[in-house]
Amino acid sequence: MKTCTNTRKSLFVLALLTLGLSACGTPAYVMDTPTGFVKYEDRPGLSLITADGVRLKVRETDNKPKADLAFWTDALKRHLIARGYAPKSEHCFDTTKGSKGCTLEFLLPHGAEDWVLSETVFVVGERIVLVEGAGPFPLWAKVEAGVKTALLTFDPGA
Repeated sequence: MKTCTNTRKSLFVLALLTLGLSACGTPAYVMDTPTGFVKYEDRPGLSLITADGVRLKVRETDNKPKADLAFWTDALKRHLIARGYAPKSEHCFDTTKGSKGCTLEFLLPHGAEDWVLSETVFVVGERIVLVEGAGPFPLWAKVEAGVKTALLTFDPGA
């Protein structure tokens, strides 16, 4: 049973590193802070957390091979499903700044509880910008609506 738990933890960590994310500089991302979250002031980029540990972080990687939002959303979904993540929801939207994004949510057993992994994808020219969120299901459920509203204000930069 210990091996199963370690495997699940490893899968969760792998999900947070999805797509071989690399730092390509750290633009000043802009997004309204969802209710209950605070910003890490001493970290580059945008990183937020709630008092009970639900996290949001922005990462980016190169758009290689160069493809559109539909391609990368599908690739990410297939990648996580192949690794045992259970799809929860998928929603594509336009931000108030006119950027197009797609949010994929997945469930994964993590120890004795289910966790939610949320991946929101934006494709901006040569970059893929991801807003990643994670936390135990009941805690994520409390902040989910606020996160969705905040994502509408996200500006992935030009």
